[in-house]
Amino acid sequence: MKRDTAIIRALILAALLAGGTTSAEAQGFTLNLAGGVAFPVGNFSQTTTMGWHALAGIGLTSIMQPLSLRLDGAHYRFEAEDPAGTPGITSGTLNLSYRLPMTTSPFSPYVSAGAGAYRFACVGEPECGSDTDFGWNAGVGTKIAALRLKWFLEARFQAAGNVRFVPVTLGLTF
Repeated sequence: MKRDTAIIRALILAALLAGGTTSAEAQGFTLNLAGGVAFPVGNFSQTTTMGWHALAGIGLTSIMQPLSLRLDGAHYRFEAEDPAGTPGITSGTLNLSYRLPMTTSPFSPYVSAGAGAYRFACVGEPECGSDTDFGWNAGVGTKIAALRLKWFLEARFQAAGNVRFVPVTLGLTF
């Protein structure tokens, strides 16, 4: 439990320190709401099938710099092949993104990587138990300006403990 609290405090501190590195005029805070499908990979795919996820996050971007930070909270739900309970994963991650320069396109591709805490629990079974593990993620995505809205589409490889999965996410940025 102490390790989980230390990880969360470190993520919050990193986000606060990053916020102080540029002037207030050049940075912007964003709110992200998203969802999509999640595909288990490796050993995790032998006991579960495709699932879904929901994500909410805040971001810190700079108009003049291609780097941005995003703090995400997400919940993933997978279908278990064993009816003993539905696997659920709740995560909090801090991610650093590098935006590729695209000046005249409605698309703005980026690469992203981050780390955080992943809490594993079964839904529907009281004696299932739970566990929290440190994990990491890396992926690619693009921001899209369409229909007078700011969208993002991304896929990330997520790894925590011996669990591996790839969520594909479509979301809105406000």
